[in-house]
Amino acid sequence: MKLAILLFCLAAYVAAQCDPNSDNKPNCAGRANGEISRNFWDPTRYWECQNGNTNVVLCEDVLGVPSGFDPTSQKCVLWSEWAWTQPCPDAN
Repeated sequence: MKLAILLFCLAAYVAAQCDPNSDNKPNCAGRANGEISRNFWDPTRYWECQNGNTNVVLCEDVLGVPSGFDPTSQKCVLWSEWAWTQPCPDAN
């Protein structure tokens, strides 16, 4: 029961922190190197934390062809594999 309450609180906290009207650029101070986040405004790019700085990464530079960032797999994929997903968890 305690685990269920903890998970509910965690989900509520994450949902409260998500702003679909922002670009979702993280503050990388104190975050792990290589931590990545979806760019809500541009599906061809994602954010990556390096040494406390937030860098934007273009998927075309990663794969060598036009491609998009898949937030489910947390990697760049070909457009034929890409599908749009909601930027924030459903509040319901």
